[in-house]
Parts: sequence; structure tokens; C-alpha cells
Amino acid sequence: MGDPRAGPVRVWARGLVVLVPLLAAGLACGQSSPTAVGNVVVPTLITLPPVWTPTWDGKPSPVPGWILFPGNGVELWLPPTYEGGDPVARTQELIDLIAAVPGYEDLAEVLQEDPGAYRLLAVDTAGGSVIGVTLKDVPADMPMNNYVESWVAAVLRQTPGASLVEKGIVQFREQDTGRVILEFAVQDETSWQLSYVVRREAQVWTFNFAAIQGDFYQTQPVFEQSMQSMQFLPTDE
Repeated sequence: MGDPRAGPVRVWARGLVVLVPLLAAGLACGQSSPTAVGNVVVPTLITLPPVWTPTWDGKPSPVPGWILFPGNGVELWLPPTYEGGDPVARTQELIDLIAAVPGYEDLAEVLQEDPGAYRLLAVDTAGGSVIGVTLKDVPADMPMNNYVESWVAAVLRQTPGASLVEKGIVQFREQDTGRVILEFAVQDETSWQLSYVVRREAQVWTFNFAAIQGDFYQTQPVFEQSMQSMQFLPTDE
């Protein structure tokens, strides 16, 4: 009988095509492209809850069978095929995966030096999609649109192979929130990343949901539903 871990290992390796640009984009922006992609079908925006809702304490998950993933200062519900949570608790596993890809040894070193750069990190062991959450302090009076513009510009400038698919401001729980889709070309593969940029007082939380381009529209409903389930927690500084 073959190794039962062979399938998941192959998926994790495939997921690195998504994980590497997602990590690079987040770290390049300091904890936290300009070619437009033509003929892109803009995904339909879903209606989000109008207010923050209580933590799902002891109650059924937002989607039957989903699991709660707590991170540092934030939590998300995700399908049971995902693994992860607080990146500090899973640092070495991620480092080992990244270091196995030639050319990304420096990124593995960065994660080793600062595992807390991400507040939550999760990988789908069945499909290879990746979710990463970052936090950044910003001036309280900085308009959200200005921050989103500068964040996108930084990702495109500092991440080779990145380009902008879609960018805008949406209403998420009665406040202006950035919603961005980016494309990353890594080696012979392409991934798309959906990012929600959410202000909380003088901080901005960026929720990055990434998948192989061919899987993106199939996986996007999971990303959107997970974003709806988001709750803030006390942070460990």
C-alpha cells in the first residue's frame, strides 16, 4: 500500500505556488502591481452582514462541518481540509515547505526571523489554497482608499510577477473596506489572491485568500464565506 500522506504532500507542494507570493506580498509590505489583466470576469459581490457579530462560542459553525481557526487577534471558520492557525505555532512546518522550493531560501529565513508577521495562516491540504492575515498600524485619519492604493502599489512594486485584476472599496459591516484581486505568476504557474483590507481604529487587518488561478472561482465562495465568519480577538503583542 502506498504512503497515505503522499497525496497531501503533493497538494502542499502545489500550494507553495500560492503560498510563496502570498507570503512575499505580506512581508514586503511590512507585516501587513501596474498591469491590468484584460477580459477578466468580475466576480459577483455577496451581501455581507451589516454589523460585527459575537464570537461563535459553543454555537454551530456558519457552515455545517466547518472548523474554527483561532490566530493572534483574529479567528476564521474554514472547511476541515484546512490546516493552520497561529503561524507562530506552525513556523517550522511552513519553513520546511518553503525551503524545499529552489530560490526561496531567503523567504524561509525571513519567516524564521519573524514568524509573527502573519496573525493567522491556513493551507487547504486538499486543494492547496492559502489564507494569510496580516496587521499593520496606520494613522487613524488616513482615508481607507488612500491606504488601499498604497498597499496595492507596494505589492506590485515589491513582488515580481504580480499584477492587478480588480480593486475597489466596498461596505463591510458598515465601514469602507478595500477589496482587491491580484494575480501572481510564479515559475510556470499562476495564482489569484482575494484580499480584504479592514480598518479597526488605528490598525488595518489584511485578509489574503489565494488559490491557483484555475481553481479560484470554484474556491472563492469558501473565501467569501470565511470572511463573513471573521471575528477579532485580543491580540498578543
